[in-house]
Amino acid sequence: MANANDHVLAARIASETGDLLVRLLDEHATSERPRGGIEYLGDRAAHEFIVAQLARHRPDDAVLSEEGYDDPARLDASRVWIVDPLDGSSDYGWSATWSVHVALVEDGRPTAGAVAVPGWETTWATDPQPRSIMSRVGPKPLVLVSRSRRNVDGRRLHRAMDVEIAALGSAGVKAMAVVRGEADAYVHGGYLYEWDSCAPVAVAQAAGLSACRIDGTELEFNKARPATSGLIICRPELRDGIVDAMASPD
Repeated sequence: MANANDHVLAARIASETGDLLVRLLDEHATSERPRGGIEYLGDRAAHEFIVAQLARHRPDDAVLSEEGYDDPARLDASRVWIVDPLDGSSDYGWSATWSVHVALVEDGRPTAGAVAVPGWETTWATDPQPRSIMSRVGPKPLVLVSRSRRNVDGRRLHRAMDVEIAALGSAGVKAMAVVRGEADAYVHGGYLYEWDSCAPVAVAQAAGLSACRIDGTELEFNKARPATSGLIICRPELRDGIVDAMASPD
């Protein structure tokens, strides 16, 4: 199982990667943006930093990164770090809704993790337990969905439940909005890569939220095909209603 130092390391790496990405934006604020977009430069710089930190502090652990080579040896490793160096890259440099994900997986389950959202000047980690810093006030639960799936997931949820729907980019930002009490649920009906969902799930579960696949079954990570069949992160009392809503026919 993860030790206290794993939680600290995840939080530190996520935070420092976020700081690196903010500095990169500052450096290019008044200069010509790099060819291909600032997000490509950010993806690469963040990936290289995270991999170097893990190689230094956890040299015996495997790493699965969105920006790196997927070494199949990770499938036999007892400890695997699953990271997204820059989640929500299309928002990077244009809005505050991007994040950094760092999570440790053991026996298919995330045991330590952190999500940094530099635009909110906060990093949430699995230890100490995250606490909501805001309380949402509204007549209906607010459910966050991906921009690309608003017309699919949003319509299905709205038809089956008395909820409000809003769309955001980064999976980490949507999940942390639920953690900090700004929203009641985050729902994604399609596939998500494990680096998109692993750290947000780790932090959400540490905060006492429910996290499961779209059909309500348990999440598993470090699979041969590193993807999750849908994702729900929500207040526990909303879980069954969301699962039923997402199973309803179009």
